[in-house]
Amino acid sequence: MSQESVLRVIIGGTLIDGTGRPPLKDSAVLIRDRKIAAVGKRDGFLIPGGSEVIDASGKTVMPGLIDAHTHFLSMGIRRIREVDLANTRSLLKAVAKVKARVAQAEPGEWVLGRGWDDSKWIERRFINRDDLDDFSRDNPIMLTRICGHLITLNSRALEIAGITLATEDPPGGEVEKGPDGKPTGILKDARQLVSSYIPPISKETSIEGLSRACDYALSLGCTGIHDAGIGGPEIKVYQKAAESGVLKIRANLMWKESLFDTVDDLSITNGSVNTKIRLGPAKILMDGSLGARTAALYEPYEDDESTKGLLMMTVEELEEKVKKIHRKGSQLAIHAIGDYGIEVVINAIEAALKEAPRRDHRHRIEHCEILTSTQIERIKQLGIVASVQPNFPGEWSGPGGLYESRLGSRRLRQNNPFRYLI
Repeated sequence: MSQESVLRVIIGGTLIDGTGRPPLKDSAVLIRDRKIAAVGKRDGFLIPGGSEVIDASGKTVMPGLIDAHTHFLSMGIRRIREVDLANTRSLLKAVAKVKARVAQAEPGEWVLGRGWDDSKWIERRFINRDDLDDFSRDNPIMLTRICGHLITLNSRALEIAGITLATEDPPGGEVEKGPDGKPTGILKDARQLVSSYIPPISKETSIEGLSRACDYALSLGCTGIHDAGIGGPEIKVYQKAAESGVLKIRANLMWKESLFDTVDDLSITNGSVNTKIRLGPAKILMDGSLGARTAALYEPYEDDESTKGLLMMTVEELEEKVKKIHRKGSQLAIHAIGDYGIEVVINAIEAALKEAPRRDHRHRIEHCEILTSTQIERIKQLGIVASVQPNFPGEWSGPGGLYESRLGSRRLRQNNPFRYLI
């Protein structure tokens, strides 16, 4: 038999099949061609000859999990080349980790880090360039907040990117400036001003990163992912990884809407590459994050009344993109977190459906966090998928947490209302 034809039977486990039925004790699960082919009670279950038999010994057996919104490839690459700043409990400790990496770097080498979360720090503020400059005169630094919507640059990185007091905010982004008009080093949804100056990652390193990400996912029981917002080069990495056997999970790839004119030329027939990869929805970014204060709200932020967040494009531009992709027959996955950003997205999808009705469109709003009751009803009526992340409130809810500090107690009730979305 070929590897794809190997039969496996898992016996003696407690099966949870995801249908809502009671767990099945002392079960048997037949796997053929890496897919579940049959389930039943162990007693009387016909085990095909030549099968590999795995005794679960009473352990729980369930289908693999699917993470519907990840940045999977970039997560793997980060594990290779970036300083991990997650779970640091103070700004000073995060900066100390960066300083240690700078001490190991060659002069002029970029030092990258990610995962810092000011809402968990005693200082409760963003890192700025003044926190970094004393030990990094020769090395450019870029540190990405946990949300991915805010980065901090040191002065050397600002210099390389040509960001000065004369630099204007890019569309949908902000270059924060201090009272003296000089950049503080904080860029909100404006990574594009610096990304082209960072040395590109090789395809070989990208594939190694993807392999590491797969190992991590499988260790958690996750056998499928949706990678949100990847471009042509990243899609080719997935193709190469699938062809070489490195890709050990199934990947649904959300392609950047900027690929609209070329996506049909990517030579991917859904499910054709070892059944591991498929092109999924077109990804559009409409607002930012609550953590960066760039999610688009109707009312100002509780802890900064000077801002209501940002839209990445005009309402008219979004509607045009949504209609174009909808007419193509593609699915849409649109990032929107704030109640105003969500309203704009609902309106755009509604306009597209009115122009070209499509019953099973499955258009998605990614994150879909701060909702009104009227918006919930419209989402239901229009058949929109709310692609939510339950780990977010698990991480940032509670007294004094990020949601309360950004939204205040009144709007806190609008945050991730899962009960009303089900």
